[in-house]
Amino acid sequence: MSIKKHFRLSRGFTLVELLVVIAIIGILATLLLLQLGVARSRARDAKRIADVNQIRTAAELYYDDNGMYPQFAIAGLEAVLKPRYLTQMPVDPLNVAPYVYGYAFNGNTKYQVFANLEQWAQALSSDADIDASVAPWSGGVDGALDDKAGCLIKTTVTCIYDQGQN
Repeated sequence: MSIKKHFRLSRGFTLVELLVVIAIIGILATLLLLQLGVARSRARDAKRIADVNQIRTAAELYYDDNGMYPQFAIAGLEAVLKPRYLTQMPVDPLNVAPYVYGYAFNGNTKYQVFANLEQWAQALSSDADIDASVAPWSGGVDGALDDKAGCLIKTTVTCIYDQGQN
């Protein structure tokens, strides 16, 4: 007695199987691209923070040598600080808005350097929080703009990382 075995030969995938796999791959790719955007944003913010600190260090070195902070806007600051204090003036990663360097002429003892971050960063907890719009400058005023809730609003005055001497 011979037993005939019937095998179902599979010649490929069904249309439903292919659609399910394509949908899963699409969802995973979307999640991956979203996370890459967040990582790129954080990397740009890390560069902005490092650049502001670099300009601050150069301004402090200038002060040590000259007894006053540079009295120039950011465009003229490059000519003053290069090549002795900075080899190259830092540029914003997106080149959308330059870093802002503010100074006060009364006594030549105050300055502020700041950049707008794309999202909240831990460094905002330890920045200078100088309010240069108020004369005389005061500390801690713009700290409310640096909090996590303020950065989520995404206005032009949120997520300001600043350093300086007030």
